[in-house]
Amino acid sequence: MEQQTKTHLLNPETWIRLLYMIVFGLLSILARMVVWIVAVLQFLLVLITGADNKNLRDLGQGAAKWTYQAFLFLTFNSNDKPFPFSDWPEIEESEDNEVITSLSSAEEEISAESAGVDDVPTFVDNNEETVDDAESKPALDKETNKDL
Repeated sequence: MEQQTKTHLLNPETWIRLLYMIVFGLLSILARMVVWIVAVLQFLLVLITGADNKNLRDLGQGAAKWTYQAFLFLTFNSNDKPFPFSDWPEIEESEDNEVITSLSSAEEEISAESAGVDDVPTFVDNNEETVDDAESKPALDKETNKDL
């Protein structure tokens, strides 16, 4: 048993993999920062222009897929080293995403119908006396219900 452990500890391939794991671990931190920067830039572009940027979308997808490949390598789920030791991950073409800023026709109908409706709760009972009504009426004796 000790001989087998000693063989595993002295295996140079395992130690070389450790070096690759350190490099890819550090690069994955950088890649995640790139993904966050792309996400913030995309949000700002959508906020300002109403549409996202295809180049940023492709960069974000590539960085996310590279990070996934790096994590597979780091966790021994794959022996394939990610870019630059293999090809950059393929980018899947996606349809242009345009943010819709106007209401749909169904939402417009609902807002038009509810605009004229007077069903807003008032939280005041109409049968209760208002302050003005109470001042105009004479005070009553609570015991006899007669005017004071």
